[in-house]
Amino acid sequence: MPGFSHRFIAAELDLRTTELVAACFSDVPLDGVLELTARIVDDAECVAAAAVVEERSAGRTWSEIGVAAGLSEGQARARWGGARSAQRLSAREPAPWARRPDGTLDASRTTTRPARHEDCAAAALGRALRTLRDHSKTGLDDLAAEAGMPAFAVRWVLEGKVVVPWATVFTLVHLLGGHPADLRLLWETASKSVPRLPGPRHIADHLAAGLRGARLAAGHPPTTTVSLPGLSEAETQAVLDGQLVPEWRALHKALLQLGADPVPFKALWAAHQASQGQGRST
Repeated sequence: MPGFSHRFIAAELDLRTTELVAACFSDVPLDGVLELTARIVDDAECVAAAAVVEERSAGRTWSEIGVAAGLSEGQARARWGGARSAQRLSAREPAPWARRPDGTLDASRTTTRPARHEDCAAAALGRALRTLRDHSKTGLDDLAAEAGMPAFAVRWVLEGKVVVPWATVFTLVHLLGGHPADLRLLWETASKSVPRLPGPRHIADHLAAGLRGARLAAGHPPTTTVSLPGLSEAETQAVLDGQLVPEWRALHKALLQLGADPVPFKALWAAHQASQGQGRST
């Protein structure tokens, strides 16, 4: 039966599991978590059913399948025999993001969901945290113990697989010897939090902190490699320190060179320009 390969369903099961992990570390309501859990349970049963159907088509006997499942021949036949497996597979609702228009599996999506803006930001946040961890030389288990989190949860955060509340990110950054403000813009973008613009006196500081966060996400390259067109190395350092706000063209180019998304910076830069009423300010 096309589309009922146990490998196909297992790939979708992996997608749903990733979705559940993200849901459990965000503000998804209980009914959403329970729905995802139910679909995962059903998918797991369907993987087994599809595998049995394939083995039966290849000539395996019910006795052999029973041995593989730790069941008697009769129990295996009762569980997967007759029309049961076909009906279960036919009734299964596939993960919509894993199918092409023709109904076949998109192999490029078998390990992750389609890339979204927030997913890219979560990955950047994870890279920034990993840079801090590399510099601090803090072990994963030690970091998890100090943060009061399971080691697997800390690993997922550092790998950009999940986005946790700001209080947790703040704690991790503090434990790693970093400055939480530097990662605030990354977190706001990854968590789809609506940023609150600071007062005019502090906009430059927030813009500089965001740029330092982008630099951390890029592995913290030296100042000499953070290119801001038309600015000297000393002026570039002043930008990173929040003492100078460059023209948008220069800031945009620097962000692209760091592999950062310029969009979250645009509102901060525009707010600063509005407060200053000039094209370039100190």
